[in-house]
Amino acid sequence: MNRTIAIKTLLIAALALALLVPVNMIRDLIAERQARRNQAVDAIALGWGKRQVLAGPYLLIPYERSWTETTRETIDGALRERRSERTESMRLRLPVERVSWSIAAATHVKSRGIYTARLYTASVQAQGSITLPAHLHDASYRYLWGTPQLVLGISDPRGIRKVSPLSLDGETFAFAPGAGDPALAAGIHADLGLAPAAEARTLAFAFSLELAGSESLSVVPLGRDTGVALRADWPHPSFQGLFLPVKSERQDNGFSAEWQVSRYAAQGAERLAACRKDACPGLAAQELGVSFIEPVGLYQQLERASKYGFLFVGLMFAAFFLFELLRRLMIHPIQYVLIGLALAIFFLLLTALSEHLRFGLAYALATLGCVGIVTAYVVRVLQSAAAGFAFGGALAALYAVLYTLLQAEDHALLGGSVLLFLLLGGAMLATRNVDWYRVTRRDAPQE
Repeated sequence: MNRTIAIKTLLIAALALALLVPVNMIRDLIAERQARRNQAVDAIALGWGKRQVLAGPYLLIPYERSWTETTRETIDGALRERRSERTESMRLRLPVERVSWSIAAATHVKSRGIYTARLYTASVQAQGSITLPAHLHDASYRYLWGTPQLVLGISDPRGIRKVSPLSLDGETFAFAPGAGDPALAAGIHADLGLAPAAEARTLAFAFSLELAGSESLSVVPLGRDTGVALRADWPHPSFQGLFLPVKSERQDNGFSAEWQVSRYAAQGAERLAACRKDACPGLAAQELGVSFIEPVGLYQQLERASKYGFLFVGLMFAAFFLFELLRRLMIHPIQYVLIGLALAIFFLLLTALSEHLRFGLAYALATLGCVGIVTAYVVRVLQSAAAGFAFGGALAALYAVLYTLLQAEDHALLGGSVLLFLLLGGAMLATRNVDWYRVTRRDAPQE
C-alpha cells in the first residue's frame, strides 16, 4: 500500500477517535441537564404531591393483655411462691373482608422555568366490608380492648386535598390526620367507637378522598379480596407492581384498567401479621398501579441520539476518504476535523433547542443548520456542487432515519441494525468493481 495512503488512513482513524471526546462531553451535558430537570420536577412535586401509594385499609385494634406470673424459689430451705402482675400493650391488625377501589385521575402539567412536570389529581372512592372480631378467649390472659381504628396508609399526605367521613353500617366517623399505626409512616385513620363483642360482626363501609400526586399512583392490596378500577386521561400508561390488570383499554384520550386480587394472592392477613411495632416490611413490594410516563422522554431521546454521534462521524469520514481515493483529491486532515465537529455540534444544538421547542421542530432546525453548513463546506472542499449536494442529501437522509429510530419505543434496535446492514451493503455494492491494489499503489494525489 502507498505509504502516504497508509499514514492518511491511520490519521483519519485517530481523528475519528479524537472526536469521541466532544461527543462524550455532549453526552455528559445531556446527563447533567436531565439531572437538573429531575431536580426541578422533584421541587414541583414537593409542593404538589409525590408518587402516591395507598396501603389498606385495614382494621387496627389496640389492646392490653394482662396475666399473673408465678415464680417459685427456695429461701432458707423453704419453698416460696411470688406472684406478680404483668401487662403487655399490643395491636391486632386485621384485613378488611372486601374492598373495591374506584379511581379517576386527571393529569395536567406545571412548569418551573423551562422544565415541566406531569401531575395528577385523583378522585378515590372505596367501599367494602369489615369483620369486627369477637373477644379473644384465653383462660391464661385478661384482655382490655381499646378503640378499633380503620387505617389507610398514604405515602405523601401533602397531596390529600379532602377526605369524606367514613360511613360504617349507617354511622359516620371522621378521619383524623396520621396513620394511627406506628408501623406506617403516614396516612389517615378513623376511630370507630366500637369494641369487640361476644360474636363477630360484619359491617359495610365506604369513604372517598381527593388525592394529588405525580409520576405514579399505586395501591397495596391488603384486603382479603381487592378490586381496583382506575381510569385516567393519559394515553400512555405503564402498569407496574406485582399484579398486572386483568383488563385494560387504551384510547387516544386516556385509558382504563381493572385489577382483581384474591386473598390467596394478596395474603393481606399474613403480611399484616408480619408487621412489627414500628414497621411493616415488604408492603411496598406488593403494590399494583400505573405510572404516567412519556412514551419516549426528551432526555432519553437525546441520550439515544448522542450514541449515534460516532457513527455519523465515522460514516462521513469513510465517505470522504473513499471520495478522496477514487477521485484523486487531497482533503486536509483539518477539513476532516471541521466536518466532524459540525456533526458533533448537531447534538449540542439539538439539546439546546429541544429544551425550548417541541422535539420534532428542534430536530428539524438542528438538521437544517448542520446539513446546510456541511453541504456548503463540502461543495468548496470537493470543488463540485454535485458532490457537495450528494453528501448533504445523504447526511439529511441519515438524520431522517435517526429521527424515525428515536420515535420507536420497541423497534429501535431492529431499525438501527437494519440501517447499519444496509449502509455496509451499499458501500460494498458501490465499490465492488474497484481495484484497490491499483488505487493504493498509484502516486499520492496532488493538490
